[in-house]
Amino acid sequence: IVIGISGPSGSGKSTLSAMLAETLPNSVIVNADKYYKKELPVIVSPLDGKEYPDWNHPTSIDAAGMCAELDELCTREDLDFIIADGAFIFCIDEVRVRLDYKIFVWAEIETRIYRRICRNITLKGQTPEFIGGYYLACGRYREAEYSVPSQKWADVIVNNERDFGEMPQILTEKLLSMRQN
Repeated sequence: IVIGISGPSGSGKSTLSAMLAETLPNSVIVNADKYYKKELPVIVSPLDGKEYPDWNHPTSIDAAGMCAELDELCTREDLDFIIADGAFIFCIDEVRVRLDYKIFVWAEIETRIYRRICRNITLKGQTPEFIGGYYLACGRYREAEYSVPSQKWADVIVNNERDFGEMPQILTEKLLSMRQN
């Protein structure tokens, strides 16, 4: 079963992916972040008119590469669950059609930007000014254009404003039952 987990940056996609990978037997995670192209598309910011590299557009992902990995993993007999994680994977048709069950993770903007700042300082060494500035100039526009509307393809929307509560267990039970059928 190929599970897609999507949602805006900072919503908790990777956290939920890891939680499910721990509870679902014979599972693996494929993160769309590893498929960012070396040459990204460019966005002209509606805020300041400047050009920026666009990490928040579906064409920034090497869809063919991600699909090839998903297809290869689907041939492995030792895997029961493949978890695809990415902010706009539902917007990429060739990825979306490979997903058997789609989960959209949601949290309010204040929560997401706080998480994004904490994560990017720690993992990428970025400053709060850079993170906030990029989000205001570019990220929020692409988020509203692609990530947020992609929830229309979700089988379930999960709220992660504070924490996931019982949802990981509920999802695990649902996915295990799908595997048995």
